[in-house]
Amino acid sequence: MIRPAHLLAAFILALVSTPAAAQSVGTTGPKATASVNVMKPLQLTALRNLQFGTVLVGTFTGTQNVAITPTGRTCGSGTGLTCSGVFTTAQFRLTGSNNQVALISSPTPTVTITNGAGATLALTLTYPASVTIDNSGNPGKLFEVGGTLGLTSTMADGLYTGTIDIQVAYQ
Repeated sequence: MIRPAHLLAAFILALVSTPAAAQSVGTTGPKATASVNVMKPLQLTALRNLQFGTVLVGTFTGTQNVAITPTGRTCGSGTGLTCSGVFTTAQFRLTGSNNQVALISSPTPTVTITNGAGATLALTLTYPASVTIDNSGNPGKLFEVGGTLGLTSTMADGLYTGTIDIQVAYQ
């Protein structure tokens, strides 16, 4: 005769000695992917300085502009200014990851340049908004920075100088 206590013990023993079948919880669907975009750091090198040459300031009214661009120099809009000497845009080399777009900016797009006596002149910079790095090593991507000076006939003479701050960041 099987006693109820033995039946209960046999049932418990059967449960403990028999592994439970795993049951699926949830459903399967699309799988997620993992990705990372590894890039080289941007490196900016100044290769050439922005030079306006020599500007002779004669008599005129108002303000006349002298501008340096990659295509040349503009010297005023009439009589009163004569430009001579060597002029160049500033030139920079940018290296980083190939085929990436880099944004170009300046925290001071209008730079104050000064002569030795403390007179000031505003230099408004011009540069491309962005460039695509088409070569990750040398020569990298070259780009140019120009600018415009607004001159009056009463300006103090002297050699005016200042610093251009160009910054780059990946788009």
